[in-house]
Amino acid sequence: MGRYDSSQKRAILEAAVAVFARKGLDGATIRLVGRKAGVNSALIYYYFENKRKLFEEAIRMVFGDFLLMLGSNKKPFESARARIAFLVNGIFDYYETRRERMRLMMQVFNLHVNLLAEIILDVLRSKKAFPLAVLQEGMARKELKPFSPLQLWWNLLGMCIFTIQAQEIVARLSQKKIYPSSPESPVACRGVLHRDLPLLPPLPERKKEIIELLLSGLAVSKTTNVKAQNDVMKNVEGHALSWPDKIMDATKRVPPR
Repeated sequence: MGRYDSSQKRAILEAAVAVFARKGLDGATIRLVGRKAGVNSALIYYYFENKRKLFEEAIRMVFGDFLLMLGSNKKPFESARARIAFLVNGIFDYYETRRERMRLMMQVFNLHVNLLAEIILDVLRSKKAFPLAVLQEGMARKELKPFSPLQLWWNLLGMCIFTIQAQEIVARLSQKKIYPSSPESPVACRGVLHRDLPLLPPLPERKKEIIELLLSGLAVSKTTNVKAQNDVMKNVEGHALSWPDKIMDATKRVPPR
């Protein structure tokens, strides 16, 4: 049976995602999750030991769903641009269609680094690291310069998440005054409204900028010295490109939960 085989458990996790995304781990309560899911607290404790375990399982579900969505759109890639655009667009598409889930992912990146590390190890143990395979294949085909696929993927993901966070911050600030008006405030700082805020480019434009920025440093150009490229690839093959074996060896020293 699957991890989320119970419809009740799945409903609880979906409710937990919504509550944790809005309230955070500290602000959320089992009672709020139960109210959102339409179940009592006793049933939640039947499936999850405590609020922390519920939070962890909700995060794992979100990351699993994200990787599943990327993998379901798998297709042949004819160039470095196609690979990078596929991964960047996938992140932004996930945000556009599953905003609460992406907001929860952003919390993990900012506030729960240890949990994020555990999830990464779990992904590698289960061999479901589809984004890394996309990048590794591009390097093997000499479309992308040699880098650690794992490091490259998390840097790419971090760039996209930071961009989304910046957009959300500006959106929230636009709903209120930044500085309250008061007799003591300098005139320049009184009642600064959303119309006074610097505007960020729309997300579609930011996506294009991220893709171009990544390609400028990653794509192999036609003028690249082939011999130098091959020499670097030989060096990387024993290090960065062997990320599954090396990290899987490391996971053997980590006791299972």
